Amino acid sequence: MKHVIVIFASLIVFCAAQAQDDVQLVQFTNDNNVDGSYNFAYEQSDGQKREEKGELKPVEGADEPALSVTGSYEYTDPNGQRYRVDYVADERGYRPTVTKL
Repeated sequence: MKHVIVIFASLIVFCAAQAQDDVQLVQFTNDNNVDGSYNFAYEQSDGQKREEKGELKPVEGADEPALSVTGSYEYTDPNGQRYRVDYVADERGYRPTVTKL
């Protein structure tokens, strides 16, 4: 019986400690428009962030418009270094720029 109580108590402590480490959503927006454009953004309690905007743009020599996306995200690597990635993605491909913060 003592083993069951010890195991149960250990499980409660483990679950409580793990619940404190859960990442929470701090901010979130998501807008989708009828013209095909959109924007969204979020931020988490661990400092991760992302924002993105997309819109249809005419492409020279093409019959249809192409989706042009701009955005950025931030994260912390396992060594504690923060990074920000700004990017553009369109008919010319994905073009990121990485900056150490």
